Amino acid sequence: FGADATRLHMLYLAPPQDTLEWDTQSIVGMQRWINRVGRLVDSACDTPPTQSIEMALDSRQQWGKEARETFRQTNIAIQRATEALTGTFAFNTAIAALIELSNCLGTVADRKHPTFAHGLMCLIKMLSPMAPSVGEELWEIVQKSGYPQMTASHCAAENGAEAASVFAERWPKVDETALKQQNVTIVVQVNGKVRFRLEDVEADQSQEALIQAASEHAQAKKWLFDLGSGQQRAIRKVIHVPNKIINIII
Repeated sequence: FGADATRLHMLYLAPPQDTLEWDTQSIVGMQRWINRVGRLVDSACDTPPTQSIEMALDSRQQWGKEARETFRQTNIAIQRATEALTGTFAFNTAIAALIELSNCLGTVADRKHPTFAHGLMCLIKMLSPMAPSVGEELWEIVQKSGYPQMTASHCAAENGAEAASVFAERWPKVDETALKQQNVTIVVQVNGKVRFRLEDVEADQSQEALIQAASEHAQAKKWLFDLGSGQQRAIRKVIHVPNKIINIII
């Protein structure tokens, strides 16, 4: 295994100041993750984005659910990795954040969307301090594939000169507005039992608004209404966990 895989493996298992019991088996998982990131970059280079993330932000309201979630997960990873590398020095937390981001990017269907390109570029930048050889190689690949012009902060040389180093790039910044979920799935319980879900509803809705939405759901007639009279049953109590669960006691 290379130096980068070994370094990532050691940082992921224990803090640098702690004693590490070496395991020749678990390092295989880290090498496989590096390979997955490499394949992700290779596949992405075949479908470069149509515009930069900076330009796409102007039309954020028109993004689909996948693009919004990709952008949110990217900023969550930036926040976690930045805090871990500059504050707590919990390198395992930073690596875990990057693994989660790569898993998210691996499920994206529309890889021409700027949010995917943005996420991929940020992943490489944040991976580079802990895996410099891999990071430099992946950065060179994406720059030569047509990605450079898609980022406002790129500093690649012109006129066919050698691609600039990833270490000449700025560290990604968190977009605080992206961290908040715009749409969520609410689990609806009736008397403590899960009966149905409210899919893709606006986040941070009031308890009253969720009760109204639940009563209009297709499954509401079976669980919230009296089958004989057709009238809605009286609600005795409501337990509301914001953006997660609403439990209606009747």
